[in-house]
Amino acid sequence: MHTPGYQQSLQNKNPLDENGTITPEDLLSFAWQVASGMEFLSCSKLVHRDLAARNILVGAEKVVKVSDFGLTRKINDELSYMSKNKRRLPIKWMSVEAIFDQLFTTFSDVWAYGVVLFEIVTLGGTPYPAISNRELLSLLKSGYRMDKPENCSESMYDIMLQCWNEDPLKRPTFTTLREYFDEVMSRSGVYLSFEFDENTAPSFLPFKTDNDDDSIIEDEVFQNPVHVKSVEEIKKTS
Repeated sequence: MHTPGYQQSLQNKNPLDENGTITPEDLLSFAWQVASGMEFLSCSKLVHRDLAARNILVGAEKVVKVSDFGLTRKINDELSYMSKNKRRLPIKWMSVEAIFDQLFTTFSDVWAYGVVLFEIVTLGGTPYPAISNRELLSLLKSGYRMDKPENCSESMYDIMLQCWNEDPLKRPTFTTLREYFDEVMSRSGVYLSFEFDENTAPSFLPFKTDNDDDSIIEDEVFQNPVHVKSVEEIKKTS
């Protein structure tokens, strides 16, 4: 669907050509806006299931919008279905329980939000640089998480790690994330900077794994019915 004024995504290296400038404060605002939009979806009992910088559109006045709701599902009590799709899975944005248990909740969206933070901080850098999708499957099982970007503060990186907690119920809610960036934007402090070299930063280096040969198709991984559940439902079974 065409959205007037929102032609570019956050994944683009320079989404604000018309202004010519972007600041660290703008990036914090993007993070806050995405958290606010996802808070609305969560409160509306919707699970996005494909949150990524490529699906965040940038408009005039540096306003961003969450887009691409093709995989979004409404949470009633519980939705279960057996996937027979040949769709490519966005493995690098998916939570461990979504990949290995086919379980999707608002907290699997929170995991993806942590990856979006990485993309924002690195100005569109590649998540899990130098790691293929297939390598990542085994690494995630062993507890591997992305390293801290060199231009990112420890407190910002800690938020990413919280989003990537293996236990979905220990991840922050989108309300908590929105409130965190409320506070960050209201006080002075250096949370991220532009002091890094795109020619040497790992997240910007080209890798042979970034191609179609590394794609993982949904029915290769999803051997069990897909479950879209409410937070209350997973609390009952935890």
